[in-house]
Amino acid sequence: MQKPVRKIKLVPILIIVIIVALLVSAALTILTPQKDKIVQNDFVINNYNDTKSTFKNISFSGTTINIPEKFKIYQIDPNTSLDLSTKLAEKLINEYQLVARENVENYWQNGAIFLVKNTNDDRYAFNLPFAEQQNGLTIVVDEAIKTCLNFYSKYNINPPLTAQKNQLIYLNNNLEQAETEPEQATSLQIPLTYQLDGYPMFYQNENNYPFLCKVNNNYELTRVVFKSNFYTFTPIKEMDSITIDQAVKNIKDGKASIIDAQSKIADIIDLSWINEADLYSVSIEYRYDEGLKIAYPFYKFKAKLTNSAGINIEALVITPAVETASED
Repeated sequence: MQKPVRKIKLVPILIIVIIVALLVSAALTILTPQKDKIVQNDFVINNYNDTKSTFKNISFSGTTINIPEKFKIYQIDPNTSLDLSTKLAEKLINEYQLVARENVENYWQNGAIFLVKNTNDDRYAFNLPFAEQQNGLTIVVDEAIKTCLNFYSKYNINPPLTAQKNQLIYLNNNLEQAETEPEQATSLQIPLTYQLDGYPMFYQNENNYPFLCKVNNNYELTRVVFKSNFYTFTPIKEMDSITIDQAVKNIKDGKASIIDAQSKIADIIDLSWINEADLYSVSIEYRYDEGLKIAYPFYKFKAKLTNSAGINIEALVITPAVETASED
């Protein structure tokens, strides 16, 4: 007599398998720490001229640099006074009796002295008369920097700015001042910025330093440029760094911003499609995200690019040095 075939009930077994799988997944999630990521804002993937680039062939030929295992992430100190620049502008207007120009917004003038606020890059520029300078009088860098920083001290503003001595520009005595050798210089242009963990800080995908002053060889200020807000920064956490290889891959995947592009044969450059990209030098700097109110590290590459029109371009390309992700 043939035995009856026992029917296996699959539904309860499937339910048990699913439950076990969910429990295992939950346990792995708990045991495996999730990588911390920063929200990727638009400036990370948009160029300085609000375009986006697609990179086809990209390589790194530069010398490797020392990269820390972790980077500090900074936020604005909540005690920072954000109206110091407005107060400074008001003091300059009062002291030099500057008058607002008719039909020109954010422009105050008294003869050759003027103060202007550029809303595009959120900077004030204060210009004093072009003072007579002495030929043959060598500028002492530290003395010029002291003159620059004394400007802020005079108005009881002492932002934690550091002069970028490796980016000094020596200028000649011509009316249209041009760069010259230190021995022939009658003026010195000094860029300044915040120094975070030993690295300079820039704003979003800007290439210009946020602060600048020009001092002649009589140690008189002739120009001061300052951002519309003065900040102090506080570290809030640390994040793992990514390798240069990963950064190059991220650029190929579109997580990059061209912050400067120059060509000897074209004034208007199409950056939408880059056929070749040789990244021949790399450095580290911090970038301030105005949306997140934090500053975090980026790789900055000097690059030789060739676009789809065959134009050779000397460029600066930035990409985050820590993990980022879009909000989507």
